[in-house]
Amino acid sequence: MSSVAAGDFVVEDGVLLSFTGLTTTVTIPDDVYYIADGAFKENVRINKLNLHDGVTAVGNEAFYGCTSLKEVNGGESVDYVGAYAFYGTPYFDNAASELATLGSVVLGGTTASALEIPENITMIAPYAFAENTVIESLITYDSLSVIGEGAFYRCNNLSTVNVSSNLSYIGSLAFSGTKFVADSEDEFVVLGDGCLVGYKGSDSSVTVPDSVKHITGGAFYSNTHITEVNVPDGVASIGERAFMNCTKLAEVSLPESLIMIDKEAFARCKALKTITVPASVQLMGESVFFGCNSLENAKLLCDLDIPRGIFANCTSLAYATISQKTTEIGDSAFLNCTSLTDLSVSDTVKTIAPSAFQGAEKLTVSCNKASFAFEFCSENGINVQQCGDANLDGKVNIRDATYIQKHVASIVTMNELEALRAEVNFDGKINVRDATYIQKLLAGLI
Repeated sequence: MSSVAAGDFVVEDGVLLSFTGLTTTVTIPDDVYYIADGAFKENVRINKLNLHDGVTAVGNEAFYGCTSLKEVNGGESVDYVGAYAFYGTPYFDNAASELATLGSVVLGGTTASALEIPENITMIAPYAFAENTVIESLITYDSLSVIGEGAFYRCNNLSTVNVSSNLSYIGSLAFSGTKFVADSEDEFVVLGDGCLVGYKGSDSSVTVPDSVKHITGGAFYSNTHITEVNVPDGVASIGERAFMNCTKLAEVSLPESLIMIDKEAFARCKALKTITVPASVQLMGESVFFGCNSLENAKLLCDLDIPRGIFANCTSLAYATISQKTTEIGDSAFLNCTSLTDLSVSDTVKTIAPSAFQGAEKLTVSCNKASFAFEFCSENGINVQQCGDANLDGKVNIRDATYIQKHVASIVTMNELEALRAEVNFDGKINVRDATYIQKLLAGLI
């Protein structure tokens, strides 16, 4: 048995990113808690893996295609395993003759028609039983809290599902293509602790039931009937591609209880015209509104950085509002937003990806002259101006402060563009503080 040098592991903040050694036996270093996506992918040398108790998570395809890996020791503390982490290894193939597990995670297996998940299991890994045509029924116990993405995807004979109310997360398309969903008599198919896995109704206007806490990924995917969705207070998450390709969806109401919107949740909703993301949202994935080519006005009230591709190919988007606490605008965030004319950017933004505004040739960015955004736009040929031009006369002066005060006093009503330009302190409101900000700016105090 050859030894493993410390330099053979690339580790960053407890995450094992890759392994460059040539040994057949690998013992994971003591400071590692997470083995990252693809860390050992297609390493054909390793045949034995030793995990210590500090390892709690294994990423997607971490050991995918390790065709010599026969033995895995330890791992009792593992409570998360990504998709296809051990796919194509003798270790998985041998264990999967019944039910393959690692720590408290079920990895998969060629089971009998009745699948019973053991009581100590907390998670079923993504795609663990995908396209398994043997399984007809599923029963789980109170310990199970997570069913990963695609876990029972196209298990077309799975007709009976009994899960505990402790089940709080179901990944995208976990039960897609099953008899359980297809034959359900319920308009809303809900499992566990309020996880909506599918909608079977034909109404154009849909109100999600109050019992729902999570709209799982793909729940409304490619539904061509719905034109309006009301998401009630109490819903905490909207999963990956939950409403993707809902081509007639024109109106969406999102609650203040919402914490997460996963990637591509509303991508290619081609009839959607306006959207307001509430301040409560703490996590937002990539390309959430990608290809919503009728979207005209978007307000991001949440204090988040702007994810990659969030509005890419939204060719009708004219105005967008982002938070005062945004620090970064990601790759292709407004790619090909050919109608985008105005965006206000606060002083907190310190990073803008080179491709963030690619193709948005009509855009004018309003920001402070002393800000990073002003410098970035000036250097990259993007139209830029000092924020505060509330009356749209091309200047920032005392008349703008007065115009804001008149709006606050309900003497005048601002249109969308005026409101966008008037909100100069980026607190999400138009009030006397914006007028005071302009006065201070003119006086050279800021």
